[in-house]
Amino acid sequence: MSMTTILLFFVYCYGLGFTVSSFVKNSENFIERNLMRLGFGLSLLPFLALVLNIIKIPSDWRIILVISILYPIYFIFKNYSKLDFSKFTKIKITKTNLSIFIMLVIFAVNFYVYGSGAFNYPYLEDDDSWSHAFGVKYVSMNNNVFGQAAAEYIRYINSYPPAYDILLGILHQTNDSIYWTMKFFNALIISLSTIFFYFFVKEFTGNKNKALFAAFALMSIPAFMSHFIWGISLSVPLYFVVFYALERIKHDKKWWIVAALVMVSAFTSSPTHSTYLGIFFVLYYLTKVILERKILLYHALAGLGGVMLSLTFWWVPMIMSSSFADVLRSFGFKIGSDGSALGANLFSRGGTGDRVYTFQDFFIAQKQNMINNPIGIGIFLSLLLIIVLIYTLFKYKDSLKKNKLSISISYIALMAVVLFSLFSTYVKALWESKDQVEPIPFNVFFSDQFFLIVSLAFTVLALVVLVITNYTYKDFKDSYLAVTLVWFAFTFYAVNAGPYSFKLSPFRAWMLLAIPICILAAEGASNLMAISKKSVGKAGMYAVLLILLSGIYFTSTQQKIAVNTANWPPGAFWASGEEIGAYVWMKDNLPSNSKVFTFANNGPVIGMDMFSCHWCNDIRVYMKTGFNESTQDTHNWLKQRNYEYIIIDGQTAKEFGPEQVNQKVKGFAESGLFQPVFQNQGGVIFKVA
Repeated sequence: MSMTTILLFFVYCYGLGFTVSSFVKNSENFIERNLMRLGFGLSLLPFLALVLNIIKIPSDWRIILVISILYPIYFIFKNYSKLDFSKFTKIKITKTNLSIFIMLVIFAVNFYVYGSGAFNYPYLEDDDSWSHAFGVKYVSMNNNVFGQAAAEYIRYINSYPPAYDILLGILHQTNDSIYWTMKFFNALIISLSTIFFYFFVKEFTGNKNKALFAAFALMSIPAFMSHFIWGISLSVPLYFVVFYALERIKHDKKWWIVAALVMVSAFTSSPTHSTYLGIFFVLYYLTKVILERKILLYHALAGLGGVMLSLTFWWVPMIMSSSFADVLRSFGFKIGSDGSALGANLFSRGGTGDRVYTFQDFFIAQKQNMINNPIGIGIFLSLLLIIVLIYTLFKYKDSLKKNKLSISISYIALMAVVLFSLFSTYVKALWESKDQVEPIPFNVFFSDQFFLIVSLAFTVLALVVLVITNYTYKDFKDSYLAVTLVWFAFTFYAVNAGPYSFKLSPFRAWMLLAIPICILAAEGASNLMAISKKSVGKAGMYAVLLILLSGIYFTSTQQKIAVNTANWPPGAFWASGEEIGAYVWMKDNLPSNSKVFTFANNGPVIGMDMFSCHWCNDIRVYMKTGFNESTQDTHNWLKQRNYEYIIIDGQTAKEFGPEQVNQKVKGFAESGLFQPVFQNQGGVIFKVA
């Protein structure tokens, strides 16, 4: 563990966040405004690196540090006589601060679960993390994401949006372990979602208690984020920072500038979830425009500004350096080799974990789950979701009676549109397009998709009631609930979109579905507690709260903890467990960043804290052609390039054949030019003499 890197992370984030929020009206709460500055800075850090790279300045950690602290130091010197440092030691225990402290306990528990789970096994998990290791190492050494080598050899840089690898690459510059950097900061960034989500919901609903319950729900719901290492680990936590800034526009119009700036990293960290963020924003904006009956200029400027900045500093340069078709492919659009869209499949991107889900998949959370995007909600959170839909109709029963005709017409028209859209795009099979299947009868569609249709029907009814009530009652205060229901309807479809023509990696939408569910669960809990308080007093209210928290713990939290503290697999490319053991020995016994050559796969070398120049053309060529050279020639080549070790592993045997590998190992051992330092059934590590 590098305490220096951890300290620098918070200095970067706080300094940049303080700078960007210095000209707007911040929260009056001391803790809130300072914790959210971490979110603004986290959003700005990869964006700052992109700006520096565009103007040919390296994204070196020292340059980042100077820029981060420049304005805060200036501010302190300018206002030193006016600063009241006693605020740091005289934080009052108000109800709001107590709520924040409890939220921070939830954050700490969340971080412990993610962090301990990540370090529960001595390797990086699955396949994505090893590929991200290339990008992180490249950024840490080259301080630039626009190089030709990155475009050719680094999967998650160029034209893939690079914000995640940029962030970890900057952090890796100040320690010698890419393994620790990726695991620790991935877990930390995901855990920070708790803080950012709490303050967003508090601002969104205007209620700290709902925000606290929603934060607990987010920590508990299995569908929201595992400690899996991928770009989505950065993009989704930034959603809450973005929408917090958008909600602050009602206090100070200048917040649109902050909102636009913090959008950039979210738009340049993951193809699928950058797209989903855009959809979330559009739905949020249109719903608020309808409810408030006016054009929200500053919200529109924020969205337009975020898109334009991300285009300027990443997407347009990518289009210029590669092609528009390549960029579209990185977003998941289906583009032919000639650059043309593949018919109706243009907006149809499936995911590796897609399947058709049933009611049980949502209602019953499992302790065994997918590791990249677990599924499931849990019994109590699902019940709270149902309760809030029913309570909404009950709460506005007078509006239902008064506006029976307008609600009925609007509901029937909207559901007709929903049903027509679903039926006309339903293909039944997961991997088929509309033009590849026979026409499907409506009764078959309705039977297959009954759960989705009924769920959307109730959601649309509650939404129609809220919107029409908003137009007929001046003191309507549930605008946030309408926005949340719109998000819920969209994400619920997105998760279930596998057998439809229009989809975007449905299984990856589970974590997005968790967002409105947690807000709605908090609303449902608030409704139940209000009813119980009115019926039997505070004792009944606290009893209901205890039952809900216990129920969520036993039906959601335990399942999420089990998944995130289990031993995860190391990826599908390994030849054997013994081979993994050889690399674990290498990580634990060789000096960090020793130059280790392999003929097979640089991912485990770099991911296990050694080094080989994966993006260097001569290295890549020799990996393919050097195996058949003599022992003396191999030794000479390795010495010329300062390699200290070479590993012959199971992947090498798969690539070149077991017999040839055995002869190679025997030749190395007998030559005196290589000294064996480790050997098992999965690999042999030689020191270059």
